Amino acid sequence: MFTMRFDMRAPDSGAPAPLLYRSALEMATWAETRGCIAAVVCEHHRAEDGYLPSPLILASALAARTTTLPIMIAVALLPFYDPVRLAEDLVVLDNISEGRVTCIVALGYRPEEFAMYGVDFHRRGRIADEKLEVLLQAKSGEPFVHDGRPIHVTPAPVTPGGPTVMWGGGSAPAARRGSQ
Repeated sequence: MFTMRFDMRAPDSGAPAPLLYRSALEMATWAETRGCIAAVVCEHHRAEDGYLPSPLILASALAARTTTLPIMIAVALLPFYDPVRLAEDLVVLDNISEGRVTCIVALGYRPEEFAMYGVDFHRRGRIADEKLEVLLQAKSGEPFVHDGRPIHVTPAPVTPGGPTVMWGGGSAPAARRGSQ
């Protein structure tokens, strides 16, 4: 048994990015029939080596090319997402993968990423707390009201309650968020 992790780093001395993406899809298709227990994709921004900035897109491509391989997004940096839009994307991915996707969300730790998105690095915990609550409600597919706005994510998720979302991190606040 083995897992595969795709961060898609393409340093100048390595293979070009299009070849890495094509190879990742081919590897996942091959590995699915040879004992691979999961394909993992990650997220970072503003990386000189092209680190994967859009894990949900690569996860969708992996889901479309495979039929049984579990796919884990580890991690999506929650402060950079609109939580309702992230829930919609995860639910669509849940449908494409027929329930094979899980997602770990986290704060992020690289100030340059926060600067790029215009998000206050020092408020990232509070921002993530607010977004996590909305994300967890929205991915269920059940209608609710948030800040006076009616929200109902469609289509319905394949996975009851929506795709599994976990919290990642290594601090006491991360443990608290993970217990929600």
